[in-house]
Amino acid sequence: MAVSIRIGIIGAGMAGLTLARGLSDRADVSIFEKSHGVGGRMATRWIDGVSYDHGAQYLTIRDARFHDALEAARAEGLVEPWSGQVASLGEDGLIERTAKGTIRYVGNPSMNALPKFLSGGIDIHPHAQVGAISGEPGRWFVSVRDSTEGPFDWVVAAAPAPQSARLLPARFAHHDKLGSVEMNACFTLMTTLRHFARFPFAAAHVDDPVINWISLNNTKPGRPSTPCLVANSNSVWADVNIEKPLDSIKQQMLEALRLYVQIDPDEAQAATVHRWRYANVQQAAGEPYLIDRDSQLAACGDWCIAGRVEAAFLSGAGLGDALAAIIEAAE
Repeated sequence: MAVSIRIGIIGAGMAGLTLARGLSDRADVSIFEKSHGVGGRMATRWIDGVSYDHGAQYLTIRDARFHDALEAARAEGLVEPWSGQVASLGEDGLIERTAKGTIRYVGNPSMNALPKFLSGGIDIHPHAQVGAISGEPGRWFVSVRDSTEGPFDWVVAAAPAPQSARLLPARFAHHDKLGSVEMNACFTLMTTLRHFARFPFAAAHVDDPVINWISLNNTKPGRPSTPCLVANSNSVWADVNIEKPLDSIKQQMLEALRLYVQIDPDEAQAATVHRWRYANVQQAAGEPYLIDRDSQLAACGDWCIAGRVEAAFLSGAGLGDALAAIIEAAE
């Protein structure tokens, strides 16, 4: 009996899940995810019965392969168009309403509905933060807390580029590409609102040194009706302030937010902030994925192409094709 190729994937975001699904019928695949759930920045937080998409705000579908891959999820109502009006704001108020040519999609009833759907049937280890990769080509091991998992024929880092660079052994041939990637941080502020009418559009890009996005999360399909606001920080400001206490971040973001939205004292008091160390892609690797056949190590993620959900999918799918071809040639 032929021995199945074993592949270990670090990270259950869109890239890692796409890769795993593409290889599941050709290899024995395991995903190690440091969080309790899947999806990475396709994330939703529930607070007192209200949901907040505190990571990726929406996705666009431009590539035919991505469109086809989402057909099953769309058929089940897990991905829906978000028709809410998006505007651009400056300190003086409305600059312009965004043209309606772009169709924005969201997970239904939450952004993590799609990654949950994609994770079906995949061997995923939650709360499994990988501390190191050791071994040699064809016999790699990953260290998770006090245990060692493996051996794996291949190990793939599907985490943000700086984390992947720290984990992948020195013999990985593409550390220069990993080092060239620049990613920005982001803070997300979440709070309920008493009055829907005080914010007359579903979302807005904001020209501000502290915040760059505001949205009413309840305008998305399937969300609870309670008016609730999500605000993302300016990425440059987030990088400068990444180590500051969250209480300080919260106050500065609320102060900036009040230029555009009325926030009552009790709403401000109840606001919550989430810190993303690696959220936006400023400088991509310029390759759809990174693969080293000699070391049998690889990496993928949105940071390979651009900071979009679709880019994460295409990176994982492309690497899956490359690994499938290698597996088929070896059989």
